[in-house]
Formats: sequence, C-alpha cells, structure tokens
Amino acid sequence: MLVSFFVERNEKQRAAGKTLLLAAEEGEIIAVVPQFVLFEIAYVLDSFYGVPSRTIGDAIRATLTYPGVITTDDCSWLRILDHWPEPLASITDAAIVAVALANDHDSVATFDQKLIRRMKALGVSSYF
Repeated sequence: MLVSFFVERNEKQRAAGKTLLLAAEEGEIIAVVPQFVLFEIAYVLDSFYGVPSRTIGDAIRATLTYPGVITTDDCSWLRILDHWPEPLASITDAAIVAVALANDHDSVATFDQKLIRRMKALGVSSYF
C-alpha cells in the first residue's frame, strides 16, 4: 500500500495513514494533496533517503490515481506569506496551512507534532 512506502519505520503512523487512505478509498473523506507536497516528498525521498527516481515517480503516480485523493495546485503566495516566516518557519508548513484555511478544509493530515500545535493556534485541526 502507498502509505507503507512513506512511513514504514513507524507502525502507529503507518496504521493511521492506512486508515486515512482507506477512508478516502471508501468515499468517507476526500484527501486533498497540494502539488507542492508531492515536490517536497520527492525532494526528501531523493535527498535524504536516496530513493531511486523511478520509485519516487511510481509513488507519486500512485498518489495521483488513488481513489478519494485529489491533487490541487491552488496556493496563493499572499496567503502563504501571511503565515511565513512567522508564525511558521517552514514555507511548506505555511503553504499547507494557507491551503487548508483558503479552502476551508476540515483538517490537515500530519504527524508533525510541532506543526499540529501551531496549526491549532491558527484554527486548523489535525486529522490524526
């Protein structure tokens, strides 16, 4: 399964990710993946884990075609700059929050506890 590829080292996270993807597959939720998140995933897998490009491409392709998952490329720079570099030091985190707020998404699926605390202060819930 796709989620195993990304969080195989943490069983609890893998189970939570699997539950999220199954909920999307069953039509219980829609998982929105901003395009820049796919770039970030590709960068980390390549740069830090040395995952072959073909494997990364296969994972991105699987994400794009997974039932209940939609990708979006709507990311207003002005909204991002409302949250970066303060209160969010990571431009990627600021973009994730900006997309969630701009589109009134129910929550953001992240295991990053620091981001979860900061999102909560901005009125964005964590899925997990």
